[in-house]
Amino acid sequence: MFIERLRTAFDLWLGAPASWFLTVVSLYIFLESNVDFAPSLTWHDGQRIAQLVLMAGVAVLILAVPAARNAVADTWVALPRWSRVALFAAFGLGIVSAMRAPLWRWALLEWAMLVLLVAVTLGVAAGRRVGGVHLDRLLVMVVFATATAYAAKTVVIYLAMLTVGAEYGQGFNVRELFTGFSNIRFFGHIQTMLLPFLLLPAMWWATTPRQRVLLGAGPALWWMLVVASGTRGTWLGLSVGILTATLFGGRHGRRWIKWQLAGAACGLLCYVAFVQIVPNLLEQPVSFLHRAADITSLSMREVLWDMAIRFSRENPLLGVGPMHFAYYATAVAAHPHNAILQFTAEWGIPAALSFTAVFAAGGLAFAARVRRVAAGSDTQVGLTAVALLAALTGAAAQAMVDGILVMPVSQIVLALICGWAIGYYFSDQSSIARCGILEKALCAAIAMCAVGGAVYGVLPEIDRLEQREAAFLATHPPDTVLLPRFWAQGWIKP
Repeated sequence: MFIERLRTAFDLWLGAPASWFLTVVSLYIFLESNVDFAPSLTWHDGQRIAQLVLMAGVAVLILAVPAARNAVADTWVALPRWSRVALFAAFGLGIVSAMRAPLWRWALLEWAMLVLLVAVTLGVAAGRRVGGVHLDRLLVMVVFATATAYAAKTVVIYLAMLTVGAEYGQGFNVRELFTGFSNIRFFGHIQTMLLPFLLLPAMWWATTPRQRVLLGAGPALWWMLVVASGTRGTWLGLSVGILTATLFGGRHGRRWIKWQLAGAACGLLCYVAFVQIVPNLLEQPVSFLHRAADITSLSMREVLWDMAIRFSRENPLLGVGPMHFAYYATAVAAHPHNAILQFTAEWGIPAALSFTAVFAAGGLAFAARVRRVAAGSDTQVGLTAVALLAALTGAAAQAMVDGILVMPVSQIVLALICGWAIGYYFSDQSSIARCGILEKALCAAIAMCAVGGAVYGVLPEIDRLEQREAAFLATHPPDTVLLPRFWAQGWIKP
C-alpha cells in the first residue's frame, strides 16, 4: 500500500508541469543542506549561487512551458483580490525606493529576488493544487530524506571526532557537528521549518517499536542538534509552533504535540549521552555552545532594531532602499534581524504594512482552515495541516529575531512552506476568474524587471566573490568576521 501510494505520488509529481516547480525546489533544499558545490567559497555564497540557478529554472518554466505558466496564473488569481492589489502596491513602492537608493543596483537586486521568491511560492502552490494529498506525502518524504541525510552526516562527523580526532589530540567540539551552513543560526532556521514534519512518517506508518525507532532516529538527532546549538530563535519558533497547534490543531494537534515532546525528550537524552557522557568517558575535552548565561540577552539586536526604527522615522514613505541597511551597516550585522523592521526601514512603512497585512491575513485564514480540517479529516491530512501551520507560525516568530528572510536556503524553505500552505488552502477550488489585461501587463512588467534586476545585480559580483571578501577582511582588524546579506560579505559599497 505504501509503495503504491508513493508510485501514485511520483506519477502526479512528474506528470504535471506545475509539479516541476516542486522538483527543483526539493532538489535545492536536499542538496544545499548536505552537499558543498562551491568548495572555494563560503557555504553562504555557494548556496546563493545555487539559489540563483533555481530561480533561473523557475523563470524558464514560467516563460517556456504554457501549462506551468497557466497553473501559476490560476493560483495567483485564486488569491483574494485585495491581497493581489496590496502586493502590486508593495512592489511598486519597492521599485521606486530602489531607484532612489544610493546604490540602486543592489536595491533593485533585493527587490527582484523578492519578486522571484513570490514566483517560486506560487509555483509550489500550483504544484500542490494539482497533486493534492498525494504530493503531501511525497513532500513529507523529501523533508524526511533531507533531515536523514544531514543526520547521517552528523553521525559520521561525530564518530570521526571520537576516533581520528582523539588520535591527533583534538578535543570534541560541538560546533563541528553543524555543517552545511556558514552560521549555526542559519541551520536553526531550517530546523524551525522542517522539524514539524520529521515525525510524520513515524506517526503514519510505524506499527512496531522497531519501525518507530528506525523512523524516529533522524528526528531525535535533529532535536539533539537543537539542544546542542543554543539557538534561542529556534526554540522560540518551535515553541510558538507548538502553541499554535494547541490552539488550532484539535485532536490531531494534541497527538502531534505529544510526539514532538517525545522527540524533544529523546533529543535531550541523546545530547546527554553522546555529547556529555561519551566524550568524558573517553577523556576528551569538550567544547560546548551553551547559551544559558545570556539567555535573556538580545545579543546586540537592540542596536540593530534602534537603527532600523531610526531609518523608518527618517524615511517613512520609501525607506532607505531595499538591502540598504547593509549600506549603513554597523559592525553588528548587515540586516536588522526583524522582518517587519527590515521592510519598514528599507522599503518604507506603506510597503511593510502591505506585506504584513497579506501574510497575517493569509496566516489567520490558513489557521481557520486547519481548525476545520482537524475537526473532521483523516489522520494524515489533519497531521499535515497541523505541521504546516506550526512551521509557518514558527518561521514567522523566528523572523522577528533572526534573518530568515535574508539567508538563501531559509528563503527557499520558507517559499516551499508558504506555497505548500497556499496550495493546501486552495486545493478544493478551481479558479474561474482570469487575469484582466491590466493585471497581465503588470505581472509581465514586474516579472521582466525582476529577471533584469537579478541579472544586472549579480553579474558584476559573481566572478570576484573571493577577492571582494579578501579585500574587506584586509581593511579590517584580524578578528573581523563576515556579516552576510546577499553575499557572505554583506556590506554593500560603491
